[in-house]
Amino acid sequence: MKQLLFYIFAIAGLWPSVAASASPKTECPGEGMLFSEPESKDGGAKVIFYDGFDKDGRPDETKWSLCARGNSDWNDEMSGSYDQAYVKDGVLVLKGEKINGEYLSGGIESRGKFEFTFGKVEARARITSYPDGAFPAIWMMPGKSIYRGWPDCGEIDIMEHIKQEEGVYSSVHNHYYDTTKNDNPPHTSGLVSVDDVGEYHTYAVEWTADALTFFIDGEAIFTYPNLRLENEAEAMQWPFTADSRFYLILNMGLGGDRKGSWAGPIDEAGLPAVMEVDWVRVTSLDGEK
Repeated sequence: MKQLLFYIFAIAGLWPSVAASASPKTECPGEGMLFSEPESKDGGAKVIFYDGFDKDGRPDETKWSLCARGNSDWNDEMSGSYDQAYVKDGVLVLKGEKINGEYLSGGIESRGKFEFTFGKVEARARITSYPDGAFPAIWMMPGKSIYRGWPDCGEIDIMEHIKQEEGVYSSVHNHYYDTTKNDNPPHTSGLVSVDDVGEYHTYAVEWTADALTFFIDGEAIFTYPNLRLENEAEAMQWPFTADSRFYLILNMGLGGDRKGSWAGPIDEAGLPAVMEVDWVRVTSLDGEK
């Protein structure tokens, strides 16, 4: 499949060269990151980022960095090592495991290497092992936001999976919902049934000035609209503006016994937890900046 995509993109001249939740993540990055502007869009949508994970070893370090350990449910076991985030046999492997008594998980992000405004993100992935406590996700955070601090800065969760559920979630986080608890319109798809999360599916979001629309295998499952509120500066419902830039995150997280952990206690006997990503693609949208 990836060879076919390569030839299609190469013939069309679209093969990119990159220069340069339902569960709160509770962290928001700083300002001043590098970013990539879309190329000319004459003729419509254009691929502005692609990784087919074709070379074994470390993920392409011109595109990705390891996720750092933090204090949130998704990253408090991040290993900071390529032992839990590596490319093998044409896929990115992200693992959560226990080694020498320590929980370790892997993740990569494009922060400072690829950030964009408006477009469609697609990722073909499968979750091959998902014991209780597993928390794999494909999502986005801002390198630049009009509002400071989480949740005001915004968060876009393309796909999240927890425990042994036979379905996934797509969600949006912002001040409007997470602080004021205004869930009209709903901020999440809720649990969306997926035929065997252990098989490959394409998870996607289309981000425009008007809405965030989420897809599974090409079918729209959830839309979060820009309400264009008169009191937007106070309500902070739409941090996803033309003045913001978001980057990609692919990770396997592990829950635990912490209070409020969405993924919950870890089933050690079921480890390692594993998500494999076949490819990631971002395209610009015709008519968008």
